[in-house]
Amino acid sequence: MKARILVVDDDPQIRDLLTTFLERDGYEIETADSARSAIAAMESSDFDIVLTDKNMPDGSVDVEAGMIVLQHVKEHAPTTEVIMITGFATIETAIEAMKMGAFDYIMKPVPMDELRRKIERILEYKDFINSENNLQVYRTLHNQLLDQLKNNADLPEDQVQHLLKIIGGRIDSVFGMQKEYEAIIRMQAESLKKINDYVEFLEGVIPEDNPYSEIVNKIKAEAAKYVSE
Repeated sequence: MKARILVVDDDPQIRDLLTTFLERDGYEIETADSARSAIAAMESSDFDIVLTDKNMPDGSVDVEAGMIVLQHVKEHAPTTEVIMITGFATIETAIEAMKMGAFDYIMKPVPMDELRRKIERILEYKDFINSENNLQVYRTLHNQLLDQLKNNADLPEDQVQHLLKIIGGRIDSVFGMQKEYEAIIRMQAESLKKINDYVEFLEGVIPEDNPYSEIVNKIKAEAAKYVSE
C-alpha cells in the first residue's frame, strides 16, 4: 500500500511543489494550508507522515502553528511521524521540535533529495521488527545528540545544518547495524522453520518404536523453541 503523507504549509507554491515531487515518488498526498485544516484532515483520515511548516499564521502568541500540528499528532495519532519544516534553523528550535516528538527536521528551501531520504528513513524504520520500540530508540538518539549541541546555540546556520547531518549519519549507522542483526535473525528463523517442517514430516513416517523416533522428537522440541507459530 502507498504511504500517505499530509503536507501542511500556508504557501500554495510550496504545497504544490512538494505534492508534485512526492506524488512522482509514488506517495499518496493530501494537503492543508493551516494547523486548523491539518487537524481536520487528520480527524477524517490516517497518515503515515505529516510534513508541516513550523511557522504558519494560525499559531498563537505562545505556540507556533507547526508545533500545534505536532502536538495533535503525538496526542491523537502516535503511529504517525512528523517532519518539521522551517525557514531558519537554530539548535534551540531543532531541540524543541525533537523533544516534542518530531521524527526529523528540514530547512527551506527544501532540498528534495534530502527530503526523499528522510521520508524513506521513516518508512524503513516503521517496517522494523518491533517498530514502536525502534522509533523510540531513534528519538532517544536524536535527543541525546541534540542535547550535546546546546552549548553551540550561536553557530552559523550552515554549521547547524552540518551538525544536523552528522546526527542523521550517526543514527543511520546505528540502525544499519541493527538491520544487519535482524536480517541474520530472520535467516536463522527461516532455517529453523525448514528444519521443524522436515522433522514433522519424519515424525509422521517413523514409527514410535523406531530408534530414530526419540532423536526426531528431541530435534523437534529444540527447533520449536525458536520458531514462532
